[in-house]
Amino acid sequence: METFMSGAMVIEAALLSFLLALWMTWLGLRGLFRLMPVTGAPATGGTVHPILFVAGRPQGNRQRNAA
Repeated sequence: METFMSGAMVIEAALLSFLLALWMTWLGLRGLFRLMPVTGAPATGGTVHPILFVAGRPQGNRQRNAA
């Protein structure tokens, strides 16, 4: 009977440790997602603005401020 009780206590401690780690992970991830900025994504009804890339833009004289 003592072996059964000690085994049950080990299983209970492992289960409680796992649940505690799961709860702490959930709290941490929830806090991280609350820190993220909310943008106007299409799922929230906002508009998406494309990133414009201008090819062949002149760079100017790069050696002007050279030492």
